[in-house]
Amino acid sequence: VFSHINYSRKTVIKNLRELAFLIRGIHIQFIDSRDHNDYFSEDYHYEGGVSEFVVFLNESKTELHEDVISVSGEQDGISFELAMQWTSAYQEHIFCYTNNIPQPDGGTHLSALKTSLTRTINKYASDVMKNKQVIQGDDVREGLTAVLSIKMADPKFSSQTKAKLVSSEVKKGIEAGVCDHLLHYLEEKPKIADIIIKKIEEAARARD
Repeated sequence: VFSHINYSRKTVIKNLRELAFLIRGIHIQFIDSRDHNDYFSEDYHYEGGVSEFVVFLNESKTELHEDVISVSGEQDGISFELAMQWTSAYQEHIFCYTNNIPQPDGGTHLSALKTSLTRTINKYASDVMKNKQVIQGDDVREGLTAVLSIKMADPKFSSQTKAKLVSSEVKKGIEAGVCDHLLHYLEEKPKIADIIIKKIEEAARARD
């Protein structure tokens, strides 16, 4: 059936490491003994889950705040875990998963996250920092690295590849959970909030 059956070590490692991040506490051992002159063995085990995933993704970047912001919640049988950290970069990197399956094209969970981030940052900037500048979603997400993982029964996707989630019921829990937790986090840590808001304001000025 397959004309090419030589497994790519790099691809297998990427998938196994990803799985170890998404399933907190699982221990995966990978051994490649196909070539005795190129024997390879590596373990994957991350107690920090998706928070450690964000740290891994930002290894080559400059973080604006040391702490990874972590949010989790459950509503109507749908649970989610979110970890995020802003960096000095100009691109956003948001990775979404449903039942440990990646959605490179995003979907309803990503839309909910974007909506809640923009709403919360605008509320904090307006109410606490008295900032009247219009902040758009792209400004908020500039330099953001985030991993969003949800677990639910019977998810619906746009195609067989499961590249995009279309289940609308995930929105409510994510939007409410992210808004509440992020706003509380910013209020509890004003120094970090100030750093994040300044980064976002710079992005807004550059856009204007």
